[in-house]
Amino acid sequence: MEIIKKTSIHYLTDKSVDVSIEQFVEIDGKEIKLDIPKTLIPYLNSLKGREQLQSANYPRKIINAVMMVWGDIPNTEDPIEEVEQLNILEHE
Repeated sequence: MEIIKKTSIHYLTDKSVDVSIEQFVEIDGKEIKLDIPKTLIPYLNSLKGREQLQSANYPRKIINAVMMVWGDIPNTEDPIEEVEQLNILEHE
């Protein structure tokens, strides 16, 4: 019995996307959804978010659809990492 993973766009705006991954098995020619909560993976329309999305192992049609909505230029800043925040506070 092989697990089939289906990837789709759960939520998409010009600022972010949530990619959904659901798991199924095929039994007697029918796909049966596994009783595992679907995985939602968020990405921001930022430099880092775009890089992470493009390097993920998603079908090309998912990435192309997101990039069509997002356009050529990121419009969101990456969140400041906690370590970076501490460094900023120490230098104030």
